[in-house]
This record gives sequence, structure tokens and C-alpha cells, in this order.
Amino acid sequence: MRKTRRRISRISLVSCIVVALALAGWSLAGCGSTTKKSSSTSTTKLPPGATATEAQSTTATATQSTAATEAQSTAATAAQSTTATQTTASTPSTAADLAGAHFTVVGATRPNTNKSVISSSQREVPGDYFQVELTIQNTGAYGLIDLSQYSFRLQSPGIAADTYSDYYGTTGTYGAYVSEHVISATLEDLTNLQAVTYKVKVGETVDKVLVFFDLNPETNAKNAGVTKDNTQLIIRKVSGTDYGTQVAIPLTGYPD
Repeated sequence: MRKTRRRISRISLVSCIVVALALAGWSLAGCGSTTKKSSSTSTTKLPPGATATEAQSTTATATQSTAATEAQSTAATAAQSTTATQTTASTPSTAADLAGAHFTVVGATRPNTNKSVISSSQREVPGDYFQVELTIQNTGAYGLIDLSQYSFRLQSPGIAADTYSDYYGTTGTYGAYVSEHVISATLEDLTNLQAVTYKVKVGETVDKVLVFFDLNPETNAKNAGVTKDNTQLIIRKVSGTDYGTQVAIPLTGYPD
């Protein structure tokens, strides 16, 4: 009887050990399965037939291409900015239309001598002057235009128009009284320094003409009250069609 009990006890012990080993194996198998699944989730999928090295090379090439495109875009933007700056800094060409004539100021300078408007036999006089160069086009709105019917004037708060008669008398080539701060001058041909009084055909453009103003007829000192920012050229129709009309062209922005 005792032997039978011992045998049963041994069988029970062996069964317990077998069950325990089976449970341990199942537990290890479960852990291994979880680890493998996690590893599979973190692995980057590659295209069919591609290796990890090839994938890295493709990624690097794409990054370099993007960087090159951004660099080209930056360079193009800089070039456009430079072009815009150069365009803004160019010499202005302000224009106005009056009675069939299109007037464009192509230059406005402030020389300190009258040398540019005298012949070799005339006396050069130092002083403070304002030279305005123009082109004039007949737009065809009125047929022929007669330039003798236009008056060319300079207006600035620094001009004392009543001082011109003492020096120039009744000759208003370089300045004659119009009103308190306005003087007139003669339109001249730069090639021969003769007064421009001829007619212009439809479509014709006249260039190399100018008006020359003396800003300080009583002294050769600079007239501090006259600046390009407060000065404008006034062109007025003094006879013929549209008599009494006028246009004003600001002289701001023109280099000295």
C-alpha cells in the first residue's frame, strides 16, 4: 500500500515538472514572437529588388537635388533684385504734352559757367546756372506745330525774378521776368546756339535743344534757395491754338 502511494506521488511529481516545463516553453515562445513583430514594424520597406545601400544613395541624391534647386532660386531672386535696383537708379525722362507737342526732359544740369551756350568770341562768365535739355515730338494732334508759340519758363521759390532786368535789360535769353518766382528763357539749338522758332512736321522729333537759365544774375555765388526738388520747368502756349494753357515738368531726380 505504501509502495502504491509512493508510485503515485512520483507520477504526480513528474507530471507537475512536465507541465511546468511546457508552460515555460510556451512563455518563451510568446516573448520571441513579440520581439520579432516589433523588429518587423521598425524596419524600412524597400522597393522590390533594392538594397539598403541603394535606398540611402537615392535619398542622398534627392536631398542634393533639392538643395541645388533652392540655391538656384536664391540666385535668381538676387539677380532680379539687382536688375530692379539698376532700373530704379536710371536717369529719369519726365514728359508732358501740350497742344500737339510731346516734350521730354532728357537732362537737367547746374553748371557754374555759361560756357556751354556761348561761342568762342563771347565772354565766359562764372555763376550759377540751370540747363534743361529737351526732345520735342509732333504727335499729330494739331497738324504742324510752331515752336515760336511756346514759352519756356523756370519756377522756384529761390528765384528773384525782379533782379534780371538790371543785368540783362530787355534781353531775356537766359532769364526774363514773368512773375515773382518765375523767369522765361529762349529755346536754343545746341548745335548752333540759335533760337528755335521753326515749325515741326507731324511725326518729326526735334532733339539737341535746350533752355539755359541764370539763377543769380547779380552775383556769381550759388543761389541756395534753388534746388532741383523745388524747381520745375513750365511750358506755356503763348499764342495760337490752346493759347494760355501750360504744363509743368518737375526736375526732381535729375543728376547734377
